[in-house]
Amino acid sequence: MRSGFPFGKPSTASLEATMGSGVLRVVQDWYRTANPDLLSPEIEWRVLESFPSGGIYRGRNDVVDRFFPSVKAHFSLYETHPKTFMADGETVITTGHYRIASKFGVPAEADFAHVWTVRDASIVAFRQIADTAAINAHLGRS
Repeated sequence: MRSGFPFGKPSTASLEATMGSGVLRVVQDWYRTANPDLLSPEIEWRVLESFPSGGIYRGRNDVVDRFFPSVKAHFSLYETHPKTFMADGETVITTGHYRIASKFGVPAEADFAHVWTVRDASIVAFRQIADTAAINAHLGRS
């Protein structure tokens, strides 16, 4: 995992099994590397308001410099583990789970779906759907 980017590495087998279209490859590369160059400078990054540090982040710098450090501050462990990838046109939907641990080190998992929009080999939009009730209960937030 790259410092500052809270994505865990999915198994190579699951990614190799789903390799396909260019848009799929861009999203899979993001999960593998968290390379900020894969994000459009004008990306719109939408995270549920009920998620820690939720809201709308606009622009690569806002996502990299504000969102990731802010969300990671809520956890002692925060990893994203994608399981399935589905692509249609410029849209990729990923399902999987977050592997998290509270600041006290208590581990948990929570399901997610991520919706990505990719244009010209660049991620231009991200939208998160997640079990925020489970995450917030684990963190002791109401």
